[in-house]
Amino acid sequence: MLETIKDFFTLEMIYQFANIGVIPLWLLIIFFPSSKITQGLVNNLFIPFVLALTYGYLAFEQIYPSGAFENLIKKDPLDVLNNFRLYLGLDELMSLMDNTLFVLIFWIHFLTLSLFLGVWIANDAIRLNIHKYIVIFPIILTYFSGPVGLFLYLFLRLLIAQKLKLHE
Repeated sequence: MLETIKDFFTLEMIYQFANIGVIPLWLLIIFFPSSKITQGLVNNLFIPFVLALTYGYLAFEQIYPSGAFENLIKKDPLDVLNNFRLYLGLDELMSLMDNTLFVLIFWIHFLTLSLFLGVWIANDAIRLNIHKYIVIFPIILTYFSGPVGLFLYLFLRLLIAQKLKLHE
């Protein structure tokens, strides 16, 4: 049964589902941030749970690539450390980027965090009564480049709401 699921959910299919799956959420955050439907969809645990489950599955496949359950006992524990080479330098990170599975794990990570950040920006703007048309560009920018969108939103927040605290 596990092999059937693995054959069905190819890396390309997971990539397409993740990419297409977040777009409606982003559109709701951008155009209807205050609606009950948007708030119900983006402020629950279901979507982060699905993304976390996908991330966990892919990370498990990265660590134990073939016959995971059979090789779990046979595998040398030091082999697992090879997956953490990305912390040793840019060259090591680039070598990991040659691995399709690792790139997909990275992409799911990016989609999850940028979606979380976009939801936070939308909710913070609602809380501070910042008009949704002012935060459209920072939210779109957050979709493409999370830190830049966050910086722009915080700058606009400082100008409009005159609130920028290190902790709230």
